[in-house]
Amino acid sequence: MPLVKLVVPNPSIKSKFAVLQNPITGEIELIHDFRAESSNKGLITVIDFTDYNPHHNQSPYAAYLVPKNLKAGEDVWLDDLIENIVGAQWNQGDCFRLPSCKATWDGNDFILQVPKDGPAIMVG
Repeated sequence: MPLVKLVVPNPSIKSKFAVLQNPITGEIELIHDFRAESSNKGLITVIDFTDYNPHHNQSPYAAYLVPKNLKAGEDVWLDDLIENIVGAQWNQGDCFRLPSCKATWDGNDFILQVPKDGPAIMVG
């Protein structure tokens, strides 16, 4: 049975990029890390660091397929979450979507078992 849900964007989930270009050859380089800009090898910045949502959904809804024999209280693993939950944050500003997690079926919906201590924090 499909469990249809609204896909709600999360403005906290974002990545960044900048575009550098070789002024002689026209070759471009896409970077995602602030540190890469300092080693640009004579390239010029044509698009400065800009945030974007890397998880653009073409449809405003999606569905989980629920097995008919799934009973309330049973745990499952949802491999591609519909919900847009922050799963990790990078100290350079990027926030990454939680791609999957354990969930408990309550008979009507899945109760997601997201990490209680919050998103993973990445430094580097």
